[in-house]
Amino acid sequence: MHIAEPEKHVEDARSAPAGGVQPQRRMIAALILLSCCVGLIMTGFGIIVPIFPRRLEALGLGAETLALMEGAFGLGMFLFSTPMGVLADRIGRKPLILLALVGFIVTNVVLTIVNTAALFVLVRFVEGVLVAGLMPASSAVIGDAVPVERQGRWIGVVTTAQASGIALGPGIGGFLYQAWGFSSPFLLSAGFALIASILALILLPETLPASIREQARQRGFRGNRGQQLPNTQKTTALYWAFLPLLLIDLGVTFIYPFVLPQYPFYFEKILGYSAAEYGIIISAYGAALAVFPLLLGRITDMFPKKHLIIVGCLCLIALNAGMLWLHNYILLIIASVITGLGSALLTPALSTIYLGATNDHNRSQVMGIRGTAISLAVLAAPLTQALVGAWILPSVTFAIGCTLALIMAILVLVALRTPRREVTPASY
Repeated sequence: MHIAEPEKHVEDARSAPAGGVQPQRRMIAALILLSCCVGLIMTGFGIIVPIFPRRLEALGLGAETLALMEGAFGLGMFLFSTPMGVLADRIGRKPLILLALVGFIVTNVVLTIVNTAALFVLVRFVEGVLVAGLMPASSAVIGDAVPVERQGRWIGVVTTAQASGIALGPGIGGFLYQAWGFSSPFLLSAGFALIASILALILLPETLPASIREQARQRGFRGNRGQQLPNTQKTTALYWAFLPLLLIDLGVTFIYPFVLPQYPFYFEKILGYSAAEYGIIISAYGAALAVFPLLLGRITDMFPKKHLIIVGCLCLIALNAGMLWLHNYILLIIASVITGLGSALLTPALSTIYLGATNDHNRSQVMGIRGTAISLAVLAAPLTQALVGAWILPSVTFAIGCTLALIMAILVLVALRTPRREVTPASY
């Protein structure tokens, strides 16, 4: 099973924005706004990350509750990414983006008043459900509005906004907690989402044409009368059509959360570095992930995606290989930056291939399916580490991470093919 890269500079169903050419300045402004919205909500996510352990400790709850909360959030994302993507292909991208933002506001406010483990877990699950449509709909906006030969740079902009928000948020949250207590980080997080909601409501255009939404409504009506294949069958067909890409996403996403629990203990007990020194190495990865997508977006547009993804997979080996063989602190920082570079190459290149293989009728659904695969990896990786971590040495964990990255590079080499000269519209 092979998936071809999208052809450059070809105006077909995969490269031309739906509904005709939109005013360039307006769409650039809309895409910048979309990036700001993603950055604001991801900053909100980051703000509350360091607060949960302290709040739970104050209530007499422990790490088990925190694990259940994060698992519940991931489960909500996993279960509802695809349905939210389907919904965005029916009613439009903008409503799903607004739903995610409003849902984030409400759940953050509610989290300031809950005080039992069950409610914490429930609210985080609901939050995962409500925000599950954000990235599928946001990615679909880029696919709708940007020709395929320029999608990489805009995906890079959104990725930079996302990573920057996650990187900045914890520091802001820790400061607010120290200065004004538990509720302030959540209220500021909700405030960021409120600003993003207002901006999106007023300024973000709907990129899915009205004609496509009407066709989706009619198909849904006919489907209810038995004249259409059930949605589950169509979704299954899409899973099979995109299986190679989904496996690549699953594999490369699995690596980091699988090895991450071993890092702090290995740094302290084996390498003898302090928590602050460990934090700098992880921050180097985060900084690379935030900066390189913006810098390399144009490179993603210029070079074959297959080559970029292979290089990205090989770069993912760097930090884990450094853990095994490089015990020099400066070299470990460099290895961390190289690993961040790998993620920065992978994200725009993979996203461009997904978007280039979709059409107006299924773009959000496909990106939702992708979100499901990514959520599965984020859920499964720490659970796998929890199951096997007590039985294997940290070095074995790092070797598994290196091996998995190499396997993904081989899978890309086998499963992705370069585009033919003639490009046909996507059938899914």
